[in-house]
Formats: sequence, structure tokens, C-alpha cells
Amino acid sequence: MNAEDSEKISNAAEIASATIATGAGIAIGGTAGALVGAAAAPVLTGALIALSAKVQNIRHQRTIEVLGEVARLLRVDEADLPHILASSERLLELTSRIIQAAQDASSAAKRSALSRALATAAADPDPARLDVCELLQTAIADIDAPHVRFMYVIEDAENLPEALDLAPDSNHYGLSLQQVFRRDPGLQESGPSILQKLHSLGLIESCARGISSTADRDKPYALSNLGRRLLRLLREDGELS
Repeated sequence: MNAEDSEKISNAAEIASATIATGAGIAIGGTAGALVGAAAAPVLTGALIALSAKVQNIRHQRTIEVLGEVARLLRVDEADLPHILASSERLLELTSRIIQAAQDASSAAKRSALSRALATAAADPDPARLDVCELLQTAIADIDAPHVRFMYVIEDAENLPEALDLAPDSNHYGLSLQQVFRRDPGLQESGPSILQKLHSLGLIESCARGISSTADRDKPYALSNLGRRLLRLLREDGELS
């Protein structure tokens, strides 16, 4: 860590300490509160400097991990990767978003999926592929383990054919929330909010044959094409297909 980085971390710690100290003074009130806050600040500063340094190191390591994986998937030297990722403004913007999302992701599976999404975009950065990779980046960043768990539960649910006249009435399409809960009772409490999030991200689609009056909890759902692609990114371990 250079002197400039150390100064930035120290300044951030000082600001955080001052904020906490001010809060302590307000909570206790009067002169006594101010003294308590002022006395606490120097102690907190040292702890916050150490914490900030650890957080910065973790985020730095996650960035190295993701970019190293992208270089491996593309089969290029890491020294050549910046030139590839900066070949277009849109690809560079996606790179920035993926790095930020990876830094925030404690899940190794999410970081791997983000790496694969970026490598896919960099391998062939045409507008259509970038559209999909941008959607995937947003979805990966916004979902957590319960959402992935829900997606695995409905993975084998059949999608409604685009041509409804090719959908026999005898066939069952999608799964309702109640059917999901029977497969995984642990999802019951959070199921409705999970469903709303997945639907808003375009990762699942309704199989209700156009019935709009049915409540969301009663409609059958299946993974969308985007959802199935996201699960593949979370699973894959190897070279780009």
C-alpha cells in the first residue's frame, strides 16, 4: 500500500470516527456525551484503519481473481487483457460494473459467473451479446443464495410454448408457489418476495396461459431463457463454449 492509499484510508477512518463520536454525543446528550464521543474517537480510528485496510485488500483480491479468470477463459496473457476490455466504451463500462459487483460478492460462485459473463462479452462484443451480458451482470449482482435456491427448485418446470395452440391442455407447465413450497418447505416464508425479484429481473416467466386475473402466488412459473443461462454460468467450470 503506497502513501497516498494509506492517507485515504486514514482520512476515511477519521471521518467515520468523527461521525461515530458525534453520534455518541447526541445519544448521551450534553457535555458528558460530547466528552464520551471525543474520548472514543482516537480508539476507534486505529480499529477503523485496520478494518478499512482489510476491506480494501479483500476487494483488491476479488478484482484480481475475476480478471485473472477472464484472461484464462479467453486464453490470453493477463498483460493483454486491459487492451481487450478497453476495445469499446460499452465493453469497458460492462467491465467496470462487473468488477464492482465482484468486489461486493462474497459468493465465489457469483464471482465465477461474473467472470464468465465478462469473458463471453469480451470474446464477441457485438451489441446483441452485450445486451444479454449486461442483463446477466445486473441479475447476478441482485440475487442471493435464496434466489438461486428457488431457481434450482423450478429448473425442471416446463415452459409454456410460444405458440399456445401447440400447448396441449393435458400438459402441465411451470410450478406455482405452493408446488415450490412442497418441494422445498424452507422457501415458504421468503417465497413471495423471491418470486417478485426473479420476475422483475426477467429470470422467470409466467406459464399462466395469459390469465391475468390469477394472483401471482397461484400462477405457475418456469425459468426464462435468461434464467437458464444464468444457472449455467453459476455451474460452469472450464472453458467458454
